[in-house]
Amino acid sequence: MNSSDTPNNSSGFKTGLTWDLTPYEQQRKPHELLHDEELLISPKSLQSELTCPICLDLLRNTRTTKECLHRFCCDCIETALRSGNKECPTCRKKLISKRCLRRDQNIDALISKLFPIRNDNDDLLVNNRNKHSKKPIRASLSSDDEQQQTKEKKKKRISESSSSAGSTPTINDIELQLKPLNNLNIYTARKILTPLNATINHLSKFINTRMKIEQQNSTFIEQEFQWFIKINDDIPIENTLTLDKLLEQYWSHMSKPYNIFYRAISH
Repeated sequence: MNSSDTPNNSSGFKTGLTWDLTPYEQQRKPHELLHDEELLISPKSLQSELTCPICLDLLRNTRTTKECLHRFCCDCIETALRSGNKECPTCRKKLISKRCLRRDQNIDALISKLFPIRNDNDDLLVNNRNKHSKKPIRASLSSDDEQQQTKEKKKKRISESSSSAGSTPTINDIELQLKPLNNLNIYTARKILTPLNATINHLSKFINTRMKIEQQNSTFIEQEFQWFIKINDDIPIENTLTLDKLLEQYWSHMSKPYNIFYRAISH
């Protein structure tokens, strides 16, 4: 049909419409009708239609815009709308709210048919996520129980040790009776519990500290003491001697309390 041809309508009158056909249109022939019951289509040819333009992955829980009919993942498009982007990410048409979207179950069903492995992978990811989320909870609960048991055991040991310390000395302690002589202004003996690795010098520092506190004298001058024990006679003790050595040498066959005497050295 050329430009001079004028199509007639069904009543035989001319419509007055004319159009020009290009050489390409003039040589075109209609396609043969397909009578096959099955059609083979490559999934790659549908990838652009089944891909979300936001996350560039296969559509999940598909939502289609009512006006421009573009498809997106539900999470992707709703996140975009919540962020304040009130327009279609593809064509920039206005999207006021989620009411401008509709669910497209046909596309979801088509994707599940074309990509069944994807559903299996999704199930596997969900199972793995649940397993990993439960393990830390169990681990934290077990660790909390262990910590609670440890704290209770520690408290029990502390209470037992404190009760035993208040009644009887431990193996590493020694009970002493410190007895001053008359050249000191102290006439009362002191009963103390001290470690075996303490030296006579430690006892001297202890006596000086107690005297300073009891006398409440700011001009108190520390004194030097001479220490000794009495068995059959007075036996002087060196200041560097430890109490365990003293117990081993002199008190191994004596009963408690162990008496030790001291007096001030006059200069």
